[in-house]
Amino acid sequence: MKVGIQNKHNWDNKWNDIFDQYQQDLRHSYYINALLNEKDKKVLEIGAGSFRDMANLNNLGVNCWGTDFSDTAVNLAKRKFPSLESKIFCSDAFNMNMITDKEFDVTFHNGLWVLFENDTDIYELIKEQVRITKRAIIATVHNAHNVDFVSYFEHLSKKDDLYKIRFFTIDEMNSLFNGICHTVEIIPVGKGKKYYEDKMINEGNFSRKVLKSFFDEVKLNHLNNSERLLCIGHL
Repeated sequence: MKVGIQNKHNWDNKWNDIFDQYQQDLRHSYYINALLNEKDKKVLEIGAGSFRDMANLNNLGVNCWGTDFSDTAVNLAKRKFPSLESKIFCSDAFNMNMITDKEFDVTFHNGLWVLFENDTDIYELIKEQVRITKRAIIATVHNAHNVDFVSYFEHLSKKDDLYKIRFFTIDEMNSLFNGICHTVEIIPVGKGKKYYEDKMINEGNFSRKVLKSFFDEVKLNHLNNSERLLCIGHL
């Protein structure tokens, strides 16, 4: 399998086209907020792209920074979120040398690993994410257990390389985290989950306590019809 857009030049061009439309879906920021605790004083979104999640997390009271390797995405985000300009910066997820060891309590990304078919690259990304993180690393990937969703992306990818991505199983994610994290928690999320999460968020039931209780109760019940796997590695 060959994944789609990877290089910086292509992403710079792509973000000019899709940055605004990617601002609409804030679900992932609510998921991340539900997994944080009062001791998490500093959070980082890696491969932020649209920067919508880090921006909404700040609206929710989370002290969150965001970074991406695309200069275009970073510049667009600084214009979109001027009050957060000092928290938005450009860096390569493989080498974030401007960040000190264990500088952030929690770091997360949504859809970053799906761009890499080689596990060697992903292990390098994990090592750098772990280096800068104290408590937990979070990786959200597309769910290979949802066969219909995989087929849908395969169809879209015939016209747009943006949809040429890698999907992951639970076993693959556990294998990637194995030996690096003390424990791993995997939560199926996304609109394919019979819109339960969308309904809760739209009704205003998106507090940290409510969503976390929902995740704990549902667990893997909707694995085969969820859009993504949200994977938390506890350090």
